[in-house]
Amino acid sequence: MREINLPIPNTYSLTPTIDTNRRSEWIEQQDGTYLVPLGNIVSPEKASEIEMARLNGGKILYATTSVERLVDKILIEYFMGPFQEHDEKRVLFENDVIQSSSFSYSFKKALIKRILDTHKLLKGDHKNKLNKYLKDIMIWRNAFAHGDIEYNDPKGCYIEYYSGEKKKLILSDEYWDKVEHTFSGCNSLLLELTEKLQSLFRPTN
Repeated sequence: MREINLPIPNTYSLTPTIDTNRRSEWIEQQDGTYLVPLGNIVSPEKASEIEMARLNGGKILYATTSVERLVDKILIEYFMGPFQEHDEKRVLFENDVIQSSSFSYSFKKALIKRILDTHKLLKGDHKNKLNKYLKDIMIWRNAFAHGDIEYNDPKGCYIEYYSGEKKKLILSDEYWDKVEHTFSGCNSLLLELTEKLQSLFRPTN
């Protein structure tokens, strides 16, 4: 297997600032005005940051798919009960309802919240964290699926996307740390919810 190379344009911008401490670098014109060097808009370092942002964005899309599969499993088990044997009704529900394009991530997230509110399967702080994690993941997934990654000097690499209005998300190391923490925490809480959900179906003596 080889890595593919597809045509993807890069967008660079520059926010000019006048640094009077570097006045010696200004070029005086005959009419008394000055040309102020702005530096290089494009550089290998900036191109590398954009490429890394795209790679990380692809990982967010794949990781979101894994999160959604865990959510699907929870919803199937909640509405259909634990798997015991082949059941055509269960297969129909999984394939034609849960995995339907009409059954959006947003709606699944709302159902998970309703289940948490109804059965109190997670402690208050865990419930709130899971809702926040699922919301943030949805925002990031949509941003990287539909937004544009750009580079601005001096702001750095960011993604511009639309969510009710145009928004920008600075792709700093702090942001990537938050992404890692969010996906890890979300995965752990979904597994915890899966275990708690199974207790609803255990027979009581």
